[in-house]
Amino acid sequence: MIHINIEGQSYKVNRKDNLLKICLSLGFNIPYFCWHPILGSIGSCRQCAIKQYDNIQKKNGFIIMSCMSLPIEETYISINDKEVINFRRNIIELLMLNHPHDCPICDEGGSCHLQDMTVMTGHYKRRYNFPKRKYKNQYLGPFISHVMNRCITCYRCVRYYKDYADGKDFNVFGSKNNIYFGRYSDGLLENKFSGNLIEICPTGVFNDKTYIEHFTRKWDLQYAPSICQHCSLGCNIFIGERYGNLSCVQNRFHEEINHYFLCDKGRFGYGYINLKKKPIQIIQKKNKKKVFLKNDQAIKNISDLILKSKKIIGIGSARASIESNFILKQLVGDENFCVGILEDEKKQIDYIIKIIQHKNIYTPSLSEIEDYDVILILGEDVSTTNPRVDLAIRQAIKKNTEIINKKEIPYWHANAIFNLKGKSFNSLFITSINKTSLNDISSWSYYTTIDNQVNFAFALSYYIDNKTINPLIKKDIQNKIVKITEVLLNARKPLIISGTSLGSLDLIMASYAIVHSLNKKRKNTGLFYVLNTVNSMGIGLINGKTLNNILNKSNNIDTIIIMENDLYYYEERDKLDVFFKSIPNIIVIDHVFSPTTQKAHIVLPATNFMESSGTVINNECRAQRFFQASNPFYYNKKNQRKSSWKWIYSIYAKINNLKEKINLDNLIEECEKKIPILNGISNAAPKANYRVYNRKFARSPIRYSGRTSILANINIHEPKQPEDKDTIFNFSMEGNYNSDINCTHLPFLWAPGWNSLQALNKFQKEIGVSSKYNAIGFKIKKKHNNNINIKKNNVFKKFKISDKLLIVPCYNFFNSNSLVQKSSLIKEYFSNYYAFLNNKDAMKLGILNNCLIKIYCLNNIIQLKTFISTSLHQGLIGVPLGTPGIPLSFLGKTIEKLKVLK
Repeated sequence: MIHINIEGQSYKVNRKDNLLKICLSLGFNIPYFCWHPILGSIGSCRQCAIKQYDNIQKKNGFIIMSCMSLPIEETYISINDKEVINFRRNIIELLMLNHPHDCPICDEGGSCHLQDMTVMTGHYKRRYNFPKRKYKNQYLGPFISHVMNRCITCYRCVRYYKDYADGKDFNVFGSKNNIYFGRYSDGLLENKFSGNLIEICPTGVFNDKTYIEHFTRKWDLQYAPSICQHCSLGCNIFIGERYGNLSCVQNRFHEEINHYFLCDKGRFGYGYINLKKKPIQIIQKKNKKKVFLKNDQAIKNISDLILKSKKIIGIGSARASIESNFILKQLVGDENFCVGILEDEKKQIDYIIKIIQHKNIYTPSLSEIEDYDVILILGEDVSTTNPRVDLAIRQAIKKNTEIINKKEIPYWHANAIFNLKGKSFNSLFITSINKTSLNDISSWSYYTTIDNQVNFAFALSYYIDNKTINPLIKKDIQNKIVKITEVLLNARKPLIISGTSLGSLDLIMASYAIVHSLNKKRKNTGLFYVLNTVNSMGIGLINGKTLNNILNKSNNIDTIIIMENDLYYYEERDKLDVFFKSIPNIIVIDHVFSPTTQKAHIVLPATNFMESSGTVINNECRAQRFFQASNPFYYNKKNQRKSSWKWIYSIYAKINNLKEKINLDNLIEECEKKIPILNGISNAAPKANYRVYNRKFARSPIRYSGRTSILANINIHEPKQPEDKDTIFNFSMEGNYNSDINCTHLPFLWAPGWNSLQALNKFQKEIGVSSKYNAIGFKIKKKHNNNINIKKNNVFKKFKISDKLLIVPCYNFFNSNSLVQKSSLIKEYFSNYYAFLNNKDAMKLGILNNCLIKIYCLNNIIQLKTFISTSLHQGLIGVPLGTPGIPLSFLGKTIEKLKVLK
């Protein structure tokens, strides 16, 4: 730490930071474009100029670029020097020579970093009267629009897409005054993190096409802090709502999870929220006719059914909140509650929970992955199942801290570090069913069967312990085990990653065995598991029966309540059809129509995550709260949608003659009492009665202008805003919103002079590193020395190739999620599903690439296009499990017949 003087005030600062980061962290306003806290500094835009003097007497002053300058002891920094102000004003005028005057029609208008910086520098009029440079825009797919005329050549886009995210189909072309950022030709951007271009770009070159469908100015959106629902990582997001539609999803900085970036599934996969056909009224089927019920009548009917039933079963869901699953368990009783997943997945989650709770096991957060220097991935295609992990792994492999420190290069010096990255990579080893998106940076990839992956992992653990290898393992794999062991033992921080997508408990055991062996060698090893769904960890902690238990013992069940779960996603059609026929009373609570709702006798319309508040627990046991952005009843008085937990509690209260109304905080307290392992999840967010200056917090910016006109087409009199008794937020712009007020859960980003997402600077203690209020959420940290069973290391399973192909998962990026696949946009552009076949199997069956085949399995007929693979093991067929007609239960089953369609 050293001392410098900024505008007459002495500060103690980190000598390793650049002056731009230092000044922003201290609350000073300095304009910038090319610099980014994650991408670092290249000094190309020349906008962040300041004046540096040798000492406080202001002698020998000269203009420097703050993003490219280290602090010097006892120097004096002037941000508001007249010469510097004039310099910055002239620079932005030059940057904007060819920029069009199109703010009123630009999607970024009013939330644009360029607008903010223009005002900040004092540049307010145009003097350029000559023809402007014009470009032809490109088609970049259904998610991102391209308006190249707005570019100010800050180079952020290509630095992010090509250098940071390792995208191969986007670059910078031309030179001098003819620079072009885009693809070689029109086409869908291939990188799974392309959506971050929207937030990386400081102007309106890249915009969210999905936002255009429900477009309104961003200051007129009603926001809420939320959690991405599309995988187990729990990335933090802002959701913006208008007229009951989800308009856009933006990244919400979390220092221990997603930092500044989201995957495209999280950013664009919300289409199912805005479906026109969705449950909004209570439906009861009588004599094959639909009858619409009022709330009270529905609650009475269901309560009467339950009281008359000899046996009632409640099926929860990994996509429902902790609160909803808990109250359903209370309603039906511990013995009658089902967690809503298959037995194999439940066993894996239970085992993972035991591992995470072990005193000697360290589970890093998502952002901590970037600090590991050797990574071994066992069986998990994270780039598809939990894609944000992919981006973190890429940074870990490209980061060589030792060389950077040895050469004394500042961590923010982007060009110098980039030149070193090509010379030295950290080690990444992968075992998988088929090729993954990470193979381009892996040191070694092993494509093989699940059994062979288990054999490899146990053999690696055994070799670390005893320096001997099972002779049944192939010689080339033995050599790799020796080499990988050497790399792991020489690593500064090794990391093992695995997950539940392959359905193999043995692979989970083997991953733990490796970490256990490395820890005995005193290695600082991390163990990171990914799960299938947003609340998979949560339902594992709540505990209950599996779908297999319920479906195999359906006798004497009178009534079944299915909450936010499509059972056809998990189990095959014929089995479920027989099961549903045997149940007299089927009640389904959901926010989307599905094959399961079609079987229901009563459908209760639930709210989705945009319309409700609740808690979910991510893969590292971090409880996080998502918040309601809108009340569906406000826009449509006929709308009967309520949170699942509210529906179930109403039934529970009616049966037990309790006070019907309960708020979210009360329910969470009950949950903590009844399920001790969840004690502390109430700390995931402030209680609903938290106030500052005796006021709640605003969901909308103070610039919000259109509230009185929202329902003017129905009634010119403005209705009263809904009251939210479950959270700290108001459904309006009334309330607290200021960077100096302690609000850990920001609903949107705005500060005076900072209207874009760059306003985040005002809410960070250290720019790019930490928020003013520390990491949000509550991490369950109950650790003890529990006994964890590991199979004997000499167990060896040999895969036998037969005439019948064995089904293994080849998940689809968008369609592996049961909700995302319902989006009309996803259906339109990503509807082709593929069966992956080994080239030898394809040749034997007479199958060519991209031909249409029918697969017969368990009396189900699946129609898919083919993809011939040279890496998939012979005897296997990879199918997109979880897509319509292909339930997760097909994993490990064999194909009965395969027919080529001509």
